[in-house]
Amino acid sequence: MKRFSLMLVAASVMLTASASAQNVTSGAKPQTPPTAARPAVIPTGKLVVVNTLAFTEKIDEFKRQVAKLEEKFKARTTELQTIGSKLEDLKKKVEDQNNAPEVRRQAQEQGIALEKEYKRKSEDLQADIEKEQAVILNPVREKVFRFMESYAASRGIVMIFDLAVLAQGNNLAMLPYLDPAADITEDFVKEYNKANPVAPAAATPAKPGQ
Repeated sequence: MKRFSLMLVAASVMLTASASAQNVTSGAKPQTPPTAARPAVIPTGKLVVVNTLAFTEKIDEFKRQVAKLEEKFKARTTELQTIGSKLEDLKKKVEDQNNAPEVRRQAQEQGIALEKEYKRKSEDLQADIEKEQAVILNPVREKVFRFMESYAASRGIVMIFDLAVLAQGNNLAMLPYLDPAADITEDFVKEYNKANPVAPAAATPAKPGQ
């Protein structure tokens, strides 16, 4: 094999020298020989799927951070739920034909004002949650996907399809057949939790008198 390789190199040098000589005698500028395209290296391995939507519920680190988020915004979330209940009550008053026209009119006006308040507070809450998610959840996401790279490499996996992303774009039809054994979600979660144990949350101390 080594001798054959040397012969190819020698032939290449000879052809290049011949072409250069022809260019000089004809007055044409020397041309750089085109570089031969390298054949694509196609990896061979497993194609699998994962459902990243399940991570926030099954990966312990995610669950802890999500619980922190819920606790931080619990009061504002409860307030929105209360406003939502009031809106439902006002809507029923407006639709109830047994109520006097004045009662229905007042309920409608109150509902319009309350709906504006609900929309404003809901948008503010959503924006604050998204900002907090970037701080709290993004580092965990990055850690999870770094682990996924090593998980895939150690198991001969060359491609992972995210079922959550496919479903979001209505592209599940791209997978007309899926062997259940190709879904690595449960195994990945188990391996990640094993490699990244989360200490139990500290118990909240009881208040005096309880």
